[in-house]
Amino acid sequence: MGIVAFLRILWGYCSFGRESVVELRQSSCNHHRDPNIVQWALSGDYDADQAILIDASEPNRSLSKRQVTELVTRLAGSFQPGSAVCLHLTNSILYPVLVLSVLAGECKWTGTNPSYTSAELRHHLDVSGARYVITSVEHLDTVKAAIQGIERDIKITLFSDILQPDVDLKRKSCGYSTLHELMIPSGSNFLIPLETRLQNVHAGTIATLMSTSGTTGLPKMAQRTHRALVAESMSDERYDSTKLYTVRGLFCTPMFHAYSFPKMVINPLRQGQPTYYMTRFDENFALKISQYQITDTITVPPILSRLVEQAKKQIISRESLRSLHSIVCAGAPMTDKLRTEFLELFNLPTSSLVQDWGMTECGCISRESRSENDTSGSVGGAVGGYQVKVDTEQAIQLGDGILVVGELLVKGPQLMTGYQGNAASTAQAFAAGGWYRTGDVGYIDNATGNIYLVDRVKDIIKTNGWQISPAELEATVLRFPGVADACALSMGHSLDEHPEIFVVKGRDDITERQIKEHMRVYLSRYKIESCTVRFVDILPRAPSGKVLRRILRTQLLEEVAHI
Repeated sequence: MGIVAFLRILWGYCSFGRESVVELRQSSCNHHRDPNIVQWALSGDYDADQAILIDASEPNRSLSKRQVTELVTRLAGSFQPGSAVCLHLTNSILYPVLVLSVLAGECKWTGTNPSYTSAELRHHLDVSGARYVITSVEHLDTVKAAIQGIERDIKITLFSDILQPDVDLKRKSCGYSTLHELMIPSGSNFLIPLETRLQNVHAGTIATLMSTSGTTGLPKMAQRTHRALVAESMSDERYDSTKLYTVRGLFCTPMFHAYSFPKMVINPLRQGQPTYYMTRFDENFALKISQYQITDTITVPPILSRLVEQAKKQIISRESLRSLHSIVCAGAPMTDKLRTEFLELFNLPTSSLVQDWGMTECGCISRESRSENDTSGSVGGAVGGYQVKVDTEQAIQLGDGILVVGELLVKGPQLMTGYQGNAASTAQAFAAGGWYRTGDVGYIDNATGNIYLVDRVKDIIKTNGWQISPAELEATVLRFPGVADACALSMGHSLDEHPEIFVVKGRDDITERQIKEHMRVYLSRYKIESCTVRFVDILPRAPSGKVLRRILRTQLLEEVAHI
């Protein structure tokens, strides 16, 4: 197909696209009392021709809401309604387009980490029940290997840059269909008005299947409805509405992650916020913040650590982040040491760096609102729509009953409906009355409503009848000069249960004896007398920064077995 002919097909119905935007604006969410997430995302009231999704490496390459609506109109209906469609792709400005197209076609979206091995991807495809995979030529071999052994038929579509003509792609496509081919008119299903199509997408239907972190076992697939995603985006919009500046975002965290999804896929289009996308974090992150005068970004602790390291080595200027007003960190706990070091190095106010508390099953549950003098360590109060309480059945009272510490339970419209194909795990996840068991131990300050996290239920170490917090052990060890990283976990069973602390050295002369002497200054004897310190080169972490304790435990068991 020639370039001219292709462009005629691709953009020949531009008048239809304009009508789609007008229809969506006129039938905005004031008229949709219970909108699906596509209606919500495309109903923001702002200039539809403004560049919203922008390629950070090539800023002239961008998409407006009008262009997104046109592309979604063309791609929606490409897959069998009710099917799960997996995007095995890196970040790009077309990722939100593909997600919205899948959802507009009455399908479910699920996203995967492009760095997955074929075994990891096979597990995801198996549990999600995906029948379609959209991937790039770069990852095609992994996808082909992953679908081997899965009994159902899984169709592969190759990602192609639909903002460019389909030049010589057939030669590279290895016989698989491409996104360009999905854009070509065929049959009566093509170019059904988007608003008409969206009337069949009900808010209560499952929209996303998101993989849990798998820190304590194989990942499960959390089901969330359109209504849950809208509620989450509404909460973010209320938060953003208090900002006294024009938001310009730069994002590099993976779009397939539950933490990134609303902020990178939905909110920019809904709120009309110009947003720059990077494929992944790299050494140019700080440069792009300065270049585009970015006000808002989201990070995980490893990104903050890299920026601190770059500033110390004078790879980046300490003035490069001056335009930032809001840095939201999530995915894993952020230590006070890292927070303080980051803010001091880049001369940023305390209020600019906040931590979200959330999880795949819930989205964002709470967000800090930290003042300049707040050193309490709270993760803030519950975001709009969520209720949080302490499970009193297993709680411990401290300070003459003033504080009740126990597992935190949450309830709200943002919650998942359950785990795909796993009724047993779903039943275990919920307490009576629809309260979700977060697995986090903490307490709530009744005076302020602020939430404080203490530990994880499954990670608590029990030794000789005493309960020991791994987080407390880790925080103490990290205070020792020269310790770069640490993780504590429980090993053994019953009478043999004891803490094992894995330590990454920041300098070579650190010994186990020195660390234990340091711990004795701050901790009770029972917390350290049976403790073992092991030195490792690195701690295995998920992309979010969470330590993968199950991998550490497996490595230790294998090591013991060979002794």
